[in-house]
Amino acid sequence: MRVALEVWSSSYEQVEATCVLAEQLGLDGFYYGESPHDLNLDCWTTLAGLAVATERIRLGPVITNVLPKYRSLVLLAKQAATVASISHGRVDLRTGVGASAAFGRPWWQPFGINYPDYDQRFSDLVEALEMLPRLWAGETMERATDADIGETQQPQPQPRPLPEDLQIPITIAASGERAMALAARQADVWETSFCTPAEFAERNATFSALSSEQAVGHSVKPAVEHGVTRSLEIDGFVSQTTGGLDTLLNRVRAERGPSEDLDRVLERALIGLPSEVAEQLRALQAVGVEQVIVALHDPHDHDALRAIAEAASLLRSGNSSLG
Repeated sequence: MRVALEVWSSSYEQVEATCVLAEQLGLDGFYYGESPHDLNLDCWTTLAGLAVATERIRLGPVITNVLPKYRSLVLLAKQAATVASISHGRVDLRTGVGASAAFGRPWWQPFGINYPDYDQRFSDLVEALEMLPRLWAGETMERATDADIGETQQPQPQPRPLPEDLQIPITIAASGERAMALAARQADVWETSFCTPAEFAERNATFSALSSEQAVGHSVKPAVEHGVTRSLEIDGFVSQTTGGLDTLLNRVRAERGPSEDLDRVLERALIGLPSEVAEQLRALQAVGVEQVIVALHDPHDHDALRAIAEAASLLRSGNSSLG
């Protein structure tokens, strides 16, 4: 099982130090948040810096947005290809339809960026998944008519931004059936979020069924055959010591307040000491999880980071039993 981190911060020095430590501790991936807010820096610029600062760990966005008012697909293709070149191919492009309009609009619209309803966001994602590989390959693209001059520009060859020996795997985050069917057709990694092992098993069964349906009558192999990795985004409340864990959970309860159902959150999280977390990872692995993206309560807490790395090591060594 691959174990990676999900990280947000507006301090590059803090992000780089955490990423370098994650690599030193043997974690597999480091994914940085993207939004227009001051919660974080520009995602792809930050990833370029991390590509220089590291040697092994895979890098990428938590979710990179394909909102047309935020960034063109040409620019996104160029950004991802640039970071892939700097990192010698250690980049994952992670995307999805996005959060609900009710949740997403307060994030984007204060910056003048339209956050459309689901159908339009889905259509934009389909277009992105079609266009990005073509842009990376340097295919010639049709130019639209320029209304100002009344002329149709002729297609022009484009330089190939991604070297032929590099690939950029695509992750599609999807929980609804429509997006899951898209992931079954076009993703290298399908990801769902925040669920128990039983809930993941149910979603995975749905994904596999949708994958088989996509293959009927099409030149598409089921996801299980063409190697789509199953991934889970999950909260993490972990520590190397009992005292550290108690302090962390007390802090979480104080920060989140009585209005949040913390029990429900903890039920769907990794929680405990490294040996306990290793057992939880093993339970997820048993129902088909091949990768976990851990959102630690404080991703820059070195105690928690060392604890999740130790849990991953225990899982891989087969020595996760408490006894």
